[in-house]
Amino acid sequence: MRIKIITDSVSDIPSEIIEELDIEVIPLSVNFEDAVYYDGVELSNKEFFEKLRNAKKLPTTSQVNPNDFKKVFEKNLEVFDQIICITLSKEMSGTFKAANSAKKLLNTDRIDIFDSKAISFGFGLIVIQAARDVEANKSYDEIINNINYNIENLENIFVVDTLEFLQKGGRLSVTEAFVGNVLKMKPILTIKNGKLEAMGKVRGRKKAINYVVKYLKDKEYDFTKKTIGFFDAVDRDYLEDLIFEIEKEFTINEVIKSKVGFVVGTHAGPGCIAIVFIK
Repeated sequence: MRIKIITDSVSDIPSEIIEELDIEVIPLSVNFEDAVYYDGVELSNKEFFEKLRNAKKLPTTSQVNPNDFKKVFEKNLEVFDQIICITLSKEMSGTFKAANSAKKLLNTDRIDIFDSKAISFGFGLIVIQAARDVEANKSYDEIINNINYNIENLENIFVVDTLEFLQKGGRLSVTEAFVGNVLKMKPILTIKNGKLEAMGKVRGRKKAINYVVKYLKDKEYDFTKKTIGFFDAVDRDYLEDLIFEIEKEFTINEVIKSKVGFVVGTHAGPGCIAIVFIK
């Protein structure tokens, strides 16, 4: 059976892995006042975050529409026996619903669509594992079972460096953001049931890294056979500090580094770092 893995650009999968595993990525878009840019297509990450920093008004983001999914599905159904499409959390975007609308228009049972219940490289890791399973010629049932398991057992930990963009997006009041930034507070976030939730907050970058390391140690995680995803919003030095501290405490089988894309970056802002893995 020939199987095609399709996802959306919020998965933030490194381009070399997309090419290596033949994953098809459909871009969402970010709408600035002067122009619309497709995620990861028309601007580099550096250019996007420079534009974001200088924007007076926070840009909006747009999901993939059903017709775009339909075109991609139709093209791949001509070549592949089955399509597996994994999207960002349906609690944060209508992209999952749009993919299902496209499937309904095509009236086919050759497409399976999954809500990853995650964002950014968290669900990118799930997509990569699915593509690796396809490459390893695993049975369709085993691939599907692994996707479902990975969705339910994904651990996401995000450190947000600035509160400015959460405030611009309406997640915080101006006062809360001002006080938090003055105190250098760093929110630690996770995802549960497809929604962002606060884990805690600390003052300063060093304490944020220490918080993450302590959390992992308290959970007594074993990474000797695990793949861990690390990703950042144009602050690779900060991310490397996190990786260094974690690698002092744990032996990790595989590390994949990625970058926060346009859509998540719009709300998290520059300086965000994160770690994701399957429990």
